[in-house]
Amino acid sequence: MTKHLEAVNTLKYATVENAYRYRPIMRFLFEQYDKFRYYIKTEEILGYIKTLNILDEHYSEEQLYQDMKTLESWDCVISRHDKEMVYTIEDFKKKRLKFQITPLAYEIENTLKKLDELDEVLTGSLESKEFERILKDIETISKSNLDSDKNEVLFEHWITLMRRLENLKRNAANYLSHIKSDKAEQLFKTEEFLLYKEKFTDYLGKFILSMKKTRYKISRALEWIQESFVDSYIERMIEYFSTIPTIDGTRFNVEKNRRLYKEKWMELRNWFVKRNDYECDVDILLLETDKSIQIISRYALQLTETKNNARNRKEDYRKLASMFIQCDDLKNAHELAVCCFGIPHTRHIFGIQKATDTKDEEIWEQEIQIIDTAPKNRTYERSKRIKSYVKDQKAEKERIKKNILEQMEREKEIIQSLIINNQIIMKDLAEQSNNRPVKMFVRKAILDWIAKSLQDKTLTARTQYGRKFRLQKNSNQKIDLRCVDGILTLPDITFEFEEA
Repeated sequence: MTKHLEAVNTLKYATVENAYRYRPIMRFLFEQYDKFRYYIKTEEILGYIKTLNILDEHYSEEQLYQDMKTLESWDCVISRHDKEMVYTIEDFKKKRLKFQITPLAYEIENTLKKLDELDEVLTGSLESKEFERILKDIETISKSNLDSDKNEVLFEHWITLMRRLENLKRNAANYLSHIKSDKAEQLFKTEEFLLYKEKFTDYLGKFILSMKKTRYKISRALEWIQESFVDSYIERMIEYFSTIPTIDGTRFNVEKNRRLYKEKWMELRNWFVKRNDYECDVDILLLETDKSIQIISRYALQLTETKNNARNRKEDYRKLASMFIQCDDLKNAHELAVCCFGIPHTRHIFGIQKATDTKDEEIWEQEIQIIDTAPKNRTYERSKRIKSYVKDQKAEKERIKKNILEQMEREKEIIQSLIINNQIIMKDLAEQSNNRPVKMFVRKAILDWIAKSLQDKTLTARTQYGRKFRLQKNSNQKIDLRCVDGILTLPDITFEFEEA
């Protein structure tokens, strides 16, 4: 149930007319709180205010006291009596007070301080090692022993992982926003940008490479962690927090904290694990980083072209003229002109639509396209123009679809025939290939299996037909697999399949 939202009185100190007096006071209390000085005397606050030279020199301690009482009415500060010994009757009559910033006002002032620093420093970065750290933290949590590990240790592992995710989100969003800002766009249009272009692209490219290298490992590690384990882990952390004593007797809200921890875990999963038809957040980050590289490259190209167009071409034309003078005859001059300026009368080439879009078919395996061209003479009789229409290609598509399915079925049977006793021993297959080279689709399937299995730390994966297998390395020996299109050098490995 959503809590009813009301006006926040604590924010008044930063918005009212006298904010120029209240804000320095709150900033001073905030800074002292960070130094573990919780309750501050009024004379200390007054001394700090006077060093800023922003108020009237007649601003007195009585006026400060009234301002502090106003802040207290807005729940910005809390006061208590100063229990130190007094030496004069005047001090006793003043009922000397000390003031402390409230937790809510502390968070507000902390946010305002961060906003003040946004224009002073570059916020955000793309740390390429952050993905490896997140993977390591996830593996640490997955290996936790809920029966023997202490609650403090479990909570430390959890909070470390969630802080890394939060830092990754915030820093990446801020840095990419910085690149797409108006200030950065103005920089990209200057010649000085060319000096930094390579650094920008290398920095972003390194981040993308690290992201692609570890994102699938993180996704697989999260999928391995069962939901029951996460629930038990959260219960241990709730148990840890419920035992922390409080002075005011506030009861720990078990259901609320259980829901918050669960939402944090789902946020982590949604960042790296794909959900049905929805893209995970790391895919969106990868796309935005690619766009940033494209923006930088486009500005660099435009800047380079502008710089080249403005350059004096006098020496270039003089060199070109000397090359034409050295030509022996007009034919050589024409050939040089074609190389320098291109073909003056180009012919337009038209190709028919491809018969298939399959990625496994090589270009030399496709049928040769023959196009009839009409000669340009008066004796050639053109055929009557046929009215344009949309050709019904449904039968042709069905025929192509049938051929593709039959080809896939034949390939499946050939691959299944290579599995002997639920194994494919590459050393034995290499010996057989000396007499009968393997087909190209077999070679591609073997490389695909190796790539899939190496993404898993247990070296297990599934074939394109859904059968599970495990990669086993037998020795450090290299073997040569003879294929119809060349020789593939592989280590001595074996594919061990589960029962069909």
